[in-house]
Amino acid sequence: MIHTLPDAHADRKRSGRRIGAVAMIAVLTLGACTSDPGARRVAQDVIRAETEDDTSSDRRDCMLKVLEDDFTNEQLENITDQLGSSNTGTQAEGQAALDEYEAALSACN
Repeated sequence: MIHTLPDAHADRKRSGRRIGAVAMIAVLTLGACTSDPGARRVAQDVIRAETEDDTSSDRRDCMLKVLEDDFTNEQLENITDQLGSSNTGTQAEGQAALDEYEAALSACN
């Protein structure tokens, strides 16, 4: 029986997607709070927390740069609002935008 090691690239890609999903879930959860720190701040905090154990800060820095350069505050807020909508069409739009966000972060892996 041959045992192979997991593909590091695939693991990092999944990790980027997980970070994106966790960030948006955190944004949705915090959206109910009275002192909302904003979608960008929550996404930054989640990226920092999820990459805390990385041996290099390159991946974290890349993800933070993608967040800063590729996504406006309005886009991040729209994703949050769309995912939290009761309209399934709007939720689908939010999911598509979240998928783009996750793919952008995954490029840092």
